[in-house]
Amino acid sequence: MRCIFKLVFILLLFQCKIQNKSQNLFDPTTLSGGSVAVLSSLVFQDGIQITTRYQQNDYPSFVKTEILDLDLDKPVSSHFNKKHFYVSENYKDDLVLRDVFPLSESKVRVLFSVSSRSEWREPIILRIQKPESLTEYAFNWKILEFKFPYPRYIGNISEAKGQITTQHLLDGRILLVGGVSVAGNTLPTVEILDPDTGTTVLFPPLNQSLMGMAICANSDGTVYVSGGKTIVGSPTVNTQFSNKIYKINSTNQTVEELPFTLQKRRYGHSMVCLSNGDLLVSGGQFQVGTDHTAITNDHEYVSIQNGNTTVLNSSANFPMNTIFHFAEYDSFKQRVLFFGGKDRIDPFAAYSNSISTLDLNSQVLSTLPSVFSTARSNVTSMILPGNDRLVLGGVMGGGVGSRSIDSWNETSSTSQTNGFTSRMKNGSSITKFSDSQVLYTGGVDTYYKSGILELYDHIEKKNFVVDTMMNARSEHTAIQTNRGIIIFGDSALTDTRVELYGKD
Repeated sequence: MRCIFKLVFILLLFQCKIQNKSQNLFDPTTLSGGSVAVLSSLVFQDGIQITTRYQQNDYPSFVKTEILDLDLDKPVSSHFNKKHFYVSENYKDDLVLRDVFPLSESKVRVLFSVSSRSEWREPIILRIQKPESLTEYAFNWKILEFKFPYPRYIGNISEAKGQITTQHLLDGRILLVGGVSVAGNTLPTVEILDPDTGTTVLFPPLNQSLMGMAICANSDGTVYVSGGKTIVGSPTVNTQFSNKIYKINSTNQTVEELPFTLQKRRYGHSMVCLSNGDLLVSGGQFQVGTDHTAITNDHEYVSIQNGNTTVLNSSANFPMNTIFHFAEYDSFKQRVLFFGGKDRIDPFAAYSNSISTLDLNSQVLSTLPSVFSTARSNVTSMILPGNDRLVLGGVMGGGVGSRSIDSWNETSSTSQTNGFTSRMKNGSSITKFSDSQVLYTGGVDTYYKSGILELYDHIEKKNFVVDTMMNARSEHTAIQTNRGIIIFGDSALTDTRVELYGKD
């Protein structure tokens, strides 16, 4: 009882010393306000927590929507209004606070007006003071910090090239294999890019110059590369397709051609590394030709331990000959999921809008009941929170880039379209930006190479043009790293520099 009386007396003492009657007693920028806030937290043990959905690595898209929603863990939202919120001095003219109002008892919406943010490099600080009317809970103050990524150069790859086959390694480095030079020749180069330093290390080259290989890494970091073709244009002889498999050890910096080959030469195929150390190779073009007879619908099981390959029986075959599809290995269910693809190279190709699943135990392929609204090949697929699998980008009939952003939820067995990119782009590189956000980089925007960076936010179900790259790029690579998004390559760009779109 004595202790409580002393604390109340101290609080009254501080209140009496405030000269400006309009000053917020709980303003943490004043000596008295800071003291009162600390003491009040001792008296009222049950404090208020204010949170936002944005995590440290998210892109704060409220700059595009001009809306920021905050969650309170107590039903006190009616106490907060515009006068309790302050934007940091460096952005007070760029991010103008328009209004603050409750959406529910425990949710507050903050409205902004936003001007151009072309040079926003410093963090935005949003400070929230305690309302005078809020007496039943402790709340000292809250500071929210939002930092925006920006593009800059951080290093170089060994040579100017595009259409590089890449693999993000377990240690954070990026393996680059083959590709196409600015002179239009395929390459045998193998190198590793370190995003932390922006430098690369050259490995021994492949035994042949290649583009369009399939690549995967197993759990111990060993990388395998298979197939591809030795020329950029349409092959004129079958030997211009590769049936070789390479094993790359990033620790020992060795490149080894395996002593056995695929039973079929393959280009535009997929390959996944299985949990037992073996490989599964699927589909692709295996011989010269533009119609469906040059494409296969089968799968090869590659046994690394036994040193041989086996073509799976016909129960595993795709329903149509398939090239340029996306494969996802699900080790928990021992299956491989396939998205998109087409049945030939010529303009009359049939495109897929279905999802197929291959059971690795029974070796039976089945088509799931959900279908996407857009049939396309060359898609990118990734899993986001809520078990939604996004299907993004790709090519539709006539070689036109797809704008559609689709998702499939296996739990509910539903698929839906979540919107469209701002432009119809072909050859974008698409990568995760954060757990719920995806970044589109570059591509060919109808007739012109694009430098646009576009972000899709799966919680907002919206996409935004957020920035531009240092260089317009297509046939390039973008990969998420611990520093941000690393962007490099372009088969018609002589610049070897590596871009980083990050926050540091």
